[in-house]
Amino acid sequence: MPLTRRTCLALAATPLAARAAPEVVIALDSQNPPFMYAGRDGQPRGVYALLLRTVFAQLDVPARIVCLPWPRALAGLDRAEHGVGGLYATADRQARNDFSQALHVETIRVYTRRGGLRLFDRIDDLRGLRVGVLRGWSYGDAFDAAARAGAVLVEPVSSDSQNFGKLERGFLDVAIAIEQSGDALLATGDYPSVRALPNPLTENPTYLAFNKSAQQRNLISRFDESLDKLRRSGEHVRIVSLGLRD
Repeated sequence: MPLTRRTCLALAATPLAARAAPEVVIALDSQNPPFMYAGRDGQPRGVYALLLRTVFAQLDVPARIVCLPWPRALAGLDRAEHGVGGLYATADRQARNDFSQALHVETIRVYTRRGGLRLFDRIDDLRGLRVGVLRGWSYGDAFDAAARAGAVLVEPVSSDSQNFGKLERGFLDVAIAIEQSGDALLATGDYPSVRALPNPLTENPTYLAFNKSAQQRNLISRFDESLDKLRRSGEHVRIVSLGLRD
């Protein structure tokens, strides 16, 4: 049956909120436990997967969360193919992307072999050292600038376990990892010579971000409101704790 003029007018007058919302696709790193990683079934796991699912469910916005190698996730963000969760907000990224409120704050630590680097206070303490990092990751503007200048000799790999293995065998001077990720590796007993230095490299807030061309500022505003409610209710702390054990 053809639509009548009255029916067409009624459809046109339907509030946007009442229509089906388009699916939002968000990429996470596939190899950064316990914050974001692919489980044995390939499904996204960890802190950020839980946080994002909770917030988007509250917003009643369909969200598809996928795990990708970090360089692919960042490349897709640059092409506005998806959003990215768990992202650090460097100056360069802020120029290209819109950011939510902080999802969480990650403490980044320097790990070394026993008998190796004894103290870390500033980036210059890493000058000339072979430093294990994750491919595609930023470790803050100061560290990134030192790496680009060649003052820090970075050796990128795809996982913290690879870096810790190289460090244990003496192929690196130090490795950089998120505290929970590094400490979980040490707890396995597979890296008996590796230890964390007491002073952190940096403390980095993480965010949900979309390329500016995706025009998702309105969605980000709603996301921030829901995230703020989780914090005020204490639910945010519970979700992070669950994610760390996921």
